[in-house]
Amino acid sequence: MKLTMSRISEGEEEVIIRYREMNEQIKIIAGIVQGTGQKISAEADGRKALLMPEDIFYLESVDGATYAYLKDKVYKVFESLEKLSFYYEGRGFFRCSKSMVINIYKIAYLKSEPGNRIRATMENEEQVMISRKYAKQLRAILKGGREDEDE
Repeated sequence: MKLTMSRISEGEEEVIIRYREMNEQIKIIAGIVQGTGQKISAEADGRKALLMPEDIFYLESVDGATYAYLKDKVYKVFESLEKLSFYYEGRGFFRCSKSMVINIYKIAYLKSEPGNRIRATMENEEQVMISRKYAKQLRAILKGGREDEDE
């Protein structure tokens, strides 16, 4: 699949999808653009909810249960951390430790810590530690996917 992107200085942003046959990949891309992509089933206060992945700051696994942290509310999610990080990797979800996945698009700023770890302060002022096992991968992602890039 070929991707062409052009920056515009004025006018309405537009996404054009050209395809021979409608397939699952095209449907997913269209859903993301339209904001109707797959939602995550969750529960809080005894009520079920469907969460937009873009609204989630981070996911955490505690005692075998997975929780989604939004700006000001926490939901219990019915999928495993592993599945969620796999399904939503292309939407900014990044495994940052054994028990946590963060949304890199919700990071306000980063700070290097001793032991090759990184402290991420999220837009809601919560702090998340990226373990040294995943720190190198995050640095590569932030550099555009290339570890050898010079700045």
